[in-house]
Amino acid sequence: MDTRTRRLGGRPARVWALPLVLLLLPVQVEQVRAGALERAMLGKSTVVDLTHVLNNERAPSGGGQDRPRPEAPAEGERNSAAQGLPLPADLATHLDLPASIVKGKPTVAQVPARELLVHAVLVNIGAKVEQTPDYRATVEDLQAWERRNGRIPKGSVVLLHTGWARRWGDPARYLNLDAQGVPRVPGFSPGAIAFLIGERDIRGVGLDTWGHEAPLGTHGADDGMRPLLQAGKWQLVNLTNLDRLPAKGAKLVIAPLRLEAGSAPARVIAILP
Repeated sequence: MDTRTRRLGGRPARVWALPLVLLLLPVQVEQVRAGALERAMLGKSTVVDLTHVLNNERAPSGGGQDRPRPEAPAEGERNSAAQGLPLPADLATHLDLPASIVKGKPTVAQVPARELLVHAVLVNIGAKVEQTPDYRATVEDLQAWERRNGRIPKGSVVLLHTGWARRWGDPARYLNLDAQGVPRVPGFSPGAIAFLIGERDIRGVGLDTWGHEAPLGTHGADDGMRPLLQAGKWQLVNLTNLDRLPAKGAKLVIAPLRLEAGSAPARVIAILP
């Protein structure tokens, strides 16, 4: 290390010149200690809003529930807090809980706030959706992601980037209904959902597509997503800006309206590593 010599009381004394990196070390250590939220507040992390702007001019229409249903839902019937809003219930960025189809499950208002802070991984099937618009992610797609990025963490939310959010400004293309009124949108296959539930024990999934039990996909039934909700997991739908997220490392802050129902519109924020 660099040294300098000077005289004190007639005797030489050694003074150590500390490198600048050592002087800055406490500051660097403090930044490492800071959590994701603190780093984001300090401008040290990128923050991405995954929520669509929703208004009467820009929102797609015709595919959701356009009018409130004041009657109590029957067993297995959707119970959505968004039913009372002036916009279609299924076409906002929103959170669906098991209570949206299963009676007796916790409502959005009853979910502890801590459970709305989650780690996220991103599976990108955009290239396949360009070839097949109603493509459904398979177990093989998930395993291919794991070969590149490691095992999908327990308790995480698996976000599926399909590129569908680019259709948001074109209602007909976003809904993509066929002649029978079935939405031909991409999503997870039943096998992929079973894998994520049984083999990876995820918290939930998120998609940049829509649907009543989103997404219906090629089979014209909610066979893919209903088991997810019945297994106690949840789903986020109508997300945007997923192309700005990394494959892993992002953290989500999910802020739904605190309503006594199984589903509610939500502001979804991603904090990048």
